[in-house]
Amino acid sequence: MNSSDLETYDSIFINWNDTLQVCFNRTASHGSALWIENSVEKTLPSFVLQFAIILALNRFLLLVSAQYHVPRIVANIFTGFLLGPSVLGRWNAFIKNTFPFSNMVPLETVGAVILVYYVFMLGLEIDFKPITRLHHKAALVAIAGTIFTSPIGCGLYFMLVTDMGRKSLSHVNVKGATLWGITLSCSSEFPEIAKILSDLKLLLTENGQLALTACLINDLFSWTLLVLALTHFYYASLTSLVITVVLVLVCFFALHPFFKWLFNNVGMRDREFLESQVIFVLHIVLVFGFLADGLGVLSITGAFFLGVVIPQGALNNAVQDKVQDFVAVFMMPLFFVAVGERIKVQDFALDTHGSTVVVVVVLAFVAKIVCTMAVSWFFQMPHMEGLSLALLMNTKGTMPLIILCTGRDRLELDNQTFGVMLLACWLMTIPVGPVSVALTKASKTGKFQGSVQGATPDSPLKVLACIHTKRDANVIINLLKASCPSVRTPIQVLAVELNKMTNRPASSLIIRDARKPSFTSKSLRLDTEDTLGSFDNLSQAIFGEKMRIISDYNSMHKDILNLARQRGVTLILTTLYKQPTYDGLGAGAATARAVNIINRDRASKDEKKVVLEGLVRDAACCVAIFVDRGLSHNRSKEQRVAMFYIAGADDREALCYAWRMSGSPEVKLTVVRLVWENPNDEFDETDKEFIKGFVQQSGDVPRVRYLEKAVRDEKETVKLLNKVGSKGFDLYVVGRGHGRKMSLAQTVDPVLEEPALGPLGDALTDLNSAAETSILIFQRQAQHVEEGKHAGSASASQKGFDSMVDQQLLYPPTRSPPMLFGHYA
Repeated sequence: MNSSDLETYDSIFINWNDTLQVCFNRTASHGSALWIENSVEKTLPSFVLQFAIILALNRFLLLVSAQYHVPRIVANIFTGFLLGPSVLGRWNAFIKNTFPFSNMVPLETVGAVILVYYVFMLGLEIDFKPITRLHHKAALVAIAGTIFTSPIGCGLYFMLVTDMGRKSLSHVNVKGATLWGITLSCSSEFPEIAKILSDLKLLLTENGQLALTACLINDLFSWTLLVLALTHFYYASLTSLVITVVLVLVCFFALHPFFKWLFNNVGMRDREFLESQVIFVLHIVLVFGFLADGLGVLSITGAFFLGVVIPQGALNNAVQDKVQDFVAVFMMPLFFVAVGERIKVQDFALDTHGSTVVVVVVLAFVAKIVCTMAVSWFFQMPHMEGLSLALLMNTKGTMPLIILCTGRDRLELDNQTFGVMLLACWLMTIPVGPVSVALTKASKTGKFQGSVQGATPDSPLKVLACIHTKRDANVIINLLKASCPSVRTPIQVLAVELNKMTNRPASSLIIRDARKPSFTSKSLRLDTEDTLGSFDNLSQAIFGEKMRIISDYNSMHKDILNLARQRGVTLILTTLYKQPTYDGLGAGAATARAVNIINRDRASKDEKKVVLEGLVRDAACCVAIFVDRGLSHNRSKEQRVAMFYIAGADDREALCYAWRMSGSPEVKLTVVRLVWENPNDEFDETDKEFIKGFVQQSGDVPRVRYLEKAVRDEKETVKLLNKVGSKGFDLYVVGRGHGRKMSLAQTVDPVLEEPALGPLGDALTDLNSAAETSILIFQRQAQHVEEGKHAGSASASQKGFDSMVDQQLLYPPTRSPPMLFGHYA
């Protein structure tokens, strides 16, 4: 290289073909017959400083993007862009003191190693079961998005390099065009799509499930195309191509079945793996990467296919539990900084008209959207759903970045072709969150309100049961069996297992098989028995359907409410376990209660209570909280139920459900109306007419008693509750009483230990007299929902109650064979 062929800027050499050569001085020391660099002196401190800056900036951008539902990949790419030569890299002091060229080699080396482990984690997420049972719609979406967009990407490449025909090509770069085609055909990785859908509360929708399945197929297509393309480009011999194809086939059809058989038959499936064994697997990842690199493909490809062949099970979960957060959240920003170092905005329109760049980016943006929309039109999907699906499939993840960086490092893509396609990928991903949220809100028409009181007499009671554990399932089933299910008034229960979303969403999020009898929840809880197995053999006109929700506990109630809205659920039923702490009287009781409240505030909230409080706060339908204290263990034939009625919509809802339970010959119901001797507290007309209708209809029913008890103050109320509790009731049914304007809504203590239970429910759970009595608390709807818009008039409420009573009297429960009901509408 002659000196006339380059310009020098300190230690940077710019060649005639626009490539850079960076030369810098190293301080080396002699030891053990080798000249090595003293990394502790300069490289390591510089790396730590760079890493701290990268993490701080990345965390800030992720926090901002989360507020607007923007995918994480957008903030990650923007982090690298800001630290690259296009923004902060233009500041000489920043480059010299913070990100010197001499320290970019270790930075990119660590980033490359982390990338190997990241794609290994992606491979671990691949489960063949959903793919083998895939729906033809998902297959067509994935195939169309790959076949039709790949040639479009190739055409856009030549449109850019020829400046839309204004320039002639000295040689045709087929390799660069092919890399563009593969990049455009890619979608975001399965974990990223799952995270986006979970954040947007679209995971349980048909579009969400369709996007998840299509994304799994697209992942396999993209990796296979990349392997074949790189093998053909750089090792263009038939032998190398055959070896690569054989390696892929062996991974899918030999190693995967072998590992699956080994785990199932040698007893490794459900065992607990030691940390040393997990570390051994991580070493094997590097070995596979080395072998793949030696065969002519990227090292990350070998790591990916190793993750694919490891079957779902304890080893898979153990590796992800110990490594996922460290790799994907903590270390991956280093890779995005390496990507940002290759972005030079000033070269985007180099020797090219700006209009050409704009046209290429716009066409790349809409290419996959049009292909996916065409498939949605073919299947006659609603336009809103088709557009939402198209945006999801058009998002880009780490895979396109890997392809583009590979082409840039091997000089198949220059700064312009690399940067323009990267810009297009970045822009494709930005709108998926905000636009999907807007489309979801626009598609929700009408008001949803579900209530026991408002249900028609001849319709089944639709219940959504929130299940955390096996105990929850058994408790709820026993409550439903005691709720007088019959052929005329059956109960349809949607049992929903609630699991916490982690940073490693498994492919079991695809829940098309969750409604089949063979569905189990053991795939997520290998150390326990099937959580929803109790719902497989229901009787007494109770028809079960099973599903799983995987979400963050702080927003899980939104998934539950969305599912309830989609299925037209009448009642959301959940559980809470709480033991009594005092007898309601005396200074010692107040002290004990104060201690409980302080401990509750100091301790981290129970995950179940976080979901419960969200439901109580936001539910537009009826919510029931069941505090079980032995109802499921009560083997006596007769069950005694007491319902405390004060006033309000919640109490009316509770009374309707108690009346339904009284239709069973094994249930004896006692309704106690608490009358507060205060002239300022009076029932409104709705409560008066409702109670009047109940008294008239229940007068001839021997198993139902109605009592009125007057109390003067809170202490008399507690004494009355203790007196009733001494009668040996099995179940109390009460209303939560939120928004009630009665003096009786207040209790002795100004602060409730469990606010979600309401004043009366919280007081009952603390009474020692109710230590063996289960409690069922009802709330008609959240307080922020205006009751006047949903509740009927007084006459309408009485009419609804009377019609429900007439239906149960005319058609008493029978033991006829159960009728088969379809899924919820």
